[in-house]
Amino acid sequence: MIVGSKKSKEYIENVEDIQIQQCGIDLRIGKIYEIIGEGSIDYDNKNRTLPDYKEIFDSEKDEKIRLNRGIYIISTYEKIKIPENMAGFVYPRSSILRMGCTIYSAVHDPGYEGHPQYLLNVLNPITIYSYARFGQIIYVKCSDVNGLYCGIYNEK
Repeated sequence: MIVGSKKSKEYIENVEDIQIQQCGIDLRIGKIYEIIGEGSIDYDNKNRTLPDYKEIFDSEKDEKIRLNRGIYIISTYEKIKIPENMAGFVYPRSSILRMGCTIYSAVHDPGYEGHPQYLLNVLNPITIYSYARFGQIIYVKCSDVNGLYCGIYNEK
């Protein structure tokens, strides 16, 4: 069952009224990074390495940025929390889809807390202004969860 936005806003810091939608909460861009180098992934994460990121935009310092075609990492301005009986799913706002961009996200597991990062795929050049709303988080109630998230991305 989807948890409505009236309850969902309790799990997100710094939410303004304009961000509250019918079923979820809009998330804003905090920072944008270029991906530098390559990463590696394996079965048990012993050999997992992330590529380096180069910060190219910060909503707290910069007014806008023009992005050419390519992929970028974005982090949210808001800090989110996922309660122990819920999961979070983030979807792109229709506005960025209509401009030729999208985001890719993973499941936010119960217990996750932090400023999540997503892959921004720019298929058509776009100008992004500070604190732009890019996606919407939806909280879903879960039963019979297998513990709480305790991975390396918690509190990041």
